Amino acid sequence: MKKILLLTLLLSSFALSVTLQPMLQVLDHKKKRHMIFSVYNPTKEPVAVNFDVQKLVKNHNNKEQREATDKVSFYPSQFVLTSHATKKIRVRYMSNTLPNKEEVYRIIAKELDVDVSDKVENAPTNTIKAQVKMRLTYEGLLLVHKAEAQDQLKIESFEELASKNDRRVVKMTINNSGDASSVPNTQNFNFIVTINGKEYKLTEDDTLKAEFRRVLAKDNNMFTLPNLKLPAGKITAIRLEKR
Repeated sequence: MKKILLLTLLLSSFALSVTLQPMLQVLDHKKKRHMIFSVYNPTKEPVAVNFDVQKLVKNHNNKEQREATDKVSFYPSQFVLTSHATKKIRVRYMSNTLPNKEEVYRIIAKELDVDVSDKVENAPTNTIKAQVKMRLTYEGLLLVHKAEAQDQLKIESFEELASKNDRRVVKMTINNSGDASSVPNTQNFNFIVTINGKEYKLTEDDTLKAEFRRVLAKDNNMFTLPNLKLPAGKITAIRLEKR
């Protein structure tokens, strides 16, 4: 019977794949002509990487819609990282002026399914070698706006949904009338809920299972809070309070 040797199984190790740094950069003045992103390979094997920048045009229901852009240049776009090597990618915003409404760009470092190893493997003829590798994608953000740009978030509407336990579930739409994007999490905002004329501030435990994504400038996004520990009574209002 043939032996099956599972030589490499990379199923869960973020530590065994490339990393992207920094995850977020902001360009808010034209004195800064370009930015540097770094991709690092902490593994013992070489890795082929594709680097890309795409404009984020919609982010509804926590689903991103992106498109190619010629307003941002970058180099290099593809490269091979040897073991424990770092590649610095120069990213430049090409417009001569900053936008009135913030532009958001996804910075994408994707491992390519290409074997760039120069190893020569020797194995018995009655052995089948199996190599399983998970190719990961790391994504960062580049925010481009004027220095005075600000977000302005407001809960536009909400509804309470049926719950299967003692926690309450609320779905809401958050509108951003400002000229900069924002993430409406409890690190940036307080959620104030009104029940029977009394106000309650949501705790981190209340929002533990919520998935907050960025609300783009002059746009909106929908969120579900599935873990609210609130007293009985009709929820008559929910508002945001900036920290």
